[in-house]
Amino acid sequence: MKSLLKIVLLFVTFISIQTIAKAEQALIGVVNGMVCIECQKKVEAALTEKAGTKATVDVSWPENVAVVSFEGTTNLTEADFKNVVEGVGFTTGKIVKVDEQVRTAADGVVTLKKF
Repeated sequence: MKSLLKIVLLFVTFISIQTIAKAEQALIGVVNGMVCIECQKKVEAALTEKAGTKATVDVSWPENVAVVSFEGTTNLTEADFKNVVEGVGFTTGKIVKVDEQVRTAADGVVTLKKF
């Protein structure tokens, strides 16, 4: 019985470690001033360059939102996000960093409403 308990505890510990290792983070921000698909592409390219290839970036000009998501944790900050967006000629509104999966701009809008 003790052996079975040890196996169960090891399994639970292993699953917990795997969950922590796969934790996700996302930066979500309002981007003001985008009026067309070209604006969207400009913001998306700049955020992708800053965030790197391991990040997923989704920008929507109609929703005025950009999402940068990471499969793990990131050192990218809200200030970095703001600087990148302002560096390509736009302004920002609310920017939040969350410890959850947010892959699309539409999901970003929903998440931003929580803050």
